[in-house]
Amino acid sequence: MTNTKYIVLTAILVTTVQSGPLNASMLEAEKALKALLSDVQDVEAELEKSPGSETHYKTQYGDTLDEIIIKHVAKMPIRRDIVKRAIVHANPHAFKRSNPNWMYSGRKIKLPDAEDIRNLIFTDEAKKKMARGKNRDEWIRYP
Repeated sequence: MTNTKYIVLTAILVTTVQSGPLNASMLEAEKALKALLSDVQDVEAELEKSPGSETHYKTQYGDTLDEIIIKHVAKMPIRRDIVKRAIVHANPHAFKRSNPNWMYSGRKIKLPDAEDIRNLIFTDEAKKKMARGKNRDEWIRYP
């Protein structure tokens, strides 16, 4: 499944890059994507090793999202701000206006796993962009 999403994202990058000078930046983007996907796979492996880890947390008055991440989320090779965005994305009911600084108390939040990180990275917008470029052979070209 990870390879499929990598291929999809690579196809998006290929369809958006038109010619020569951008090829170097495309290679850099592919390297960054490979590094990100390997980090997500590391998270999966770490979560499989520790089956007793918590999957949910009930927020309490005075909690901050950073404290919850430090205390309850396993050491992940992914930056804390991405983990924070994954928690907010997976738990819209627990945050006012999707703002990580406005967390409601007494709400049960799902702590992120590798699938939540993937859902944050590979959005529906990326799939839509890829679908738009599928029929480029049928497009009319002007000289």
